[in-house]
Amino acid sequence: MFADGKRHDFYCKAFTLIEVLVVIAIIAVILAIVFPVFAGVREKGRTAACISHMKQLGDAFRMYVQDYDGYFPRAINILAEGRGMWVALSPPCTVAYVPGRCHYLPEQGSLYPYVKDPAVYVCPSDPYAAETRLSYAMNVDLGADRIDVHESMITKPAQTVLLVENPYSRTFHSPAFSATFLGASPDAAIPCHYEEERCVEVGGLVLCFTPVACYHNDASNVLLVDGHVKTFPRGMLKAGFFRIRQ
Repeated sequence: MFADGKRHDFYCKAFTLIEVLVVIAIIAVILAIVFPVFAGVREKGRTAACISHMKQLGDAFRMYVQDYDGYFPRAINILAEGRGMWVALSPPCTVAYVPGRCHYLPEQGSLYPYVKDPAVYVCPSDPYAAETRLSYAMNVDLGADRIDVHESMITKPAQTVLLVENPYSRTFHSPAFSATFLGASPDAAIPCHYEEERCVEVGGLVLCFTPVACYHNDASNVLLVDGHVKTFPRGMLKAGFFRIRQ
């Protein structure tokens, strides 16, 4: 009984099953719209961080070249047991590549005195970065084994690749990237890591292009010799960009 002497009955109306299902469906639709937006924004941030790291490495290459009379460090140097490489390899891979046993040692590479931060060698979008400690590979045409390349040999620095994003491979993973071989068209598109192999027949041999990592919404960041970084959408990075004489 209440103060007015009357009895009041209160009824709580429960949601019906259909109403609950409708609410759940609305929430699911909202989440389906919002999550890709958040993922896209997050990836843009990672892409920006990756570009920043590549620019810092570009500055380091520039300082190295200035100090070494215009010559680049080697992309790979197995013949000299890893000496003079831009990023060092752990033994036994300084002699021969051993799948699953090769580790990168940025701190012991030729470029590190100009970087002094191993985090710069890693792209935040690289899912294997913690394992490899290296997300990038150097254009092998800029120096390998006993071949030294002087900056004067590069005809178009603004169009010549210095570093690319390198996808992880347990069978063969290298700090050097090769996209040029005899018989390969300069207009041939370098595939992304998730695409099928692209191969050409040369002298009875079938040679396949090494893929680049396209972690950034089907695109790959590339450092050019002149120091600027460009994002190449899938299919836009050509083999000719890796040649020092274009």
